[in-house]
Amino acid sequence: MDTTPKHGKIAFITTPDFRKNRPIVAEAFVYRHMYSLCQFFTVVTTGRTHDEFLCKILNRPLSKTKKPFRKMIEDDMRFKLQNQSDLVKWRDTIKSGLEPTKPSYPGMIHIAYELVEGRLDAVIHLTDWMDKSAKPDSAVLSREANVHNVPAATDVDTATAFIESWHAKIARSSKKTGLFREREENKNPPLRNIEKNDKVIALVAHDNMKLDMCCFAVEHAAHIFSRYDYILSTGTTGGWLKRFMEAAGRGRDEIKRIRCCNSGPLGGDLQIAYAVVEELCHEIIFLQDPSVSHAHDSDIRLFEQAVLHKDVNVKLATNLASARLLIGV
Repeated sequence: MDTTPKHGKIAFITTPDFRKNRPIVAEAFVYRHMYSLCQFFTVVTTGRTHDEFLCKILNRPLSKTKKPFRKMIEDDMRFKLQNQSDLVKWRDTIKSGLEPTKPSYPGMIHIAYELVEGRLDAVIHLTDWMDKSAKPDSAVLSREANVHNVPAATDVDTATAFIESWHAKIARSSKKTGLFREREENKNPPLRNIEKNDKVIALVAHDNMKLDMCCFAVEHAAHIFSRYDYILSTGTTGGWLKRFMEAAGRGRDEIKRIRCCNSGPLGGDLQIAYAVVEELCHEIIFLQDPSVSHAHDSDIRLFEQAVLHKDVNVKLATNLASARLLIGV
């Protein structure tokens, strides 16, 4: 078991189109870099990248590993492969450093959530050129990395440059600190202490719909607070809800049950999407303003895909008439 101290947590993802269209490049990246990545970092990866790509490579015997790939392994490990046991060391180091998540959109939402919460130091997300427009999850991860100033590489050359820079910094210092920009974890995460058996509703409203949402919530406040243990909301809407409820004379303990996530542009929709795929929230009222475009439109699209995912059971209302039926008033 490798006991090298970890210097941080990074994400490694390959999109289906990247694996399909550039299979040799994808495999070569693993052979050239994955051992040292998993030696020095915790590497979180989506379920399909782990199960359908990495595990197939890791379980390949030495005799079936092509000579150029063997040379890449030797360069990364810094010693010559003599037999199958050497390959086992390579494989076991990688496996022990990997932290697989769920497949597809839920896995990407998990990784993006870790980034927003300050627990992810860098992203290697190898993508095909069509992925940015065709896959909301790819666009979201890139956008959130830029919003939160987290290093993100979407191509092999950039990822290789990152890795070489990290290795050089590690070689110059024996300390685990200083490799990445210091980021503070959220000291009061909105999902703290929420359990799967709690009754949770999310109230999300964009732009000109915020007032409608607040009026609706105040009108039905007694019913909402008696029916739900927690109310999740994006940052600005949640702040409005608290002020409206206070003005309406609701109690302090009730108002504390309104949990404010980040604002939408800073990842609030994503935090609620995470609550949905983790089965912490089963009902959503999501009032979008169709007259206004949003810089975080990809987050909204990913949120909608999370709600519609085959493994997710959630009730969604997108207007006030539907909302009344959803909460039973």
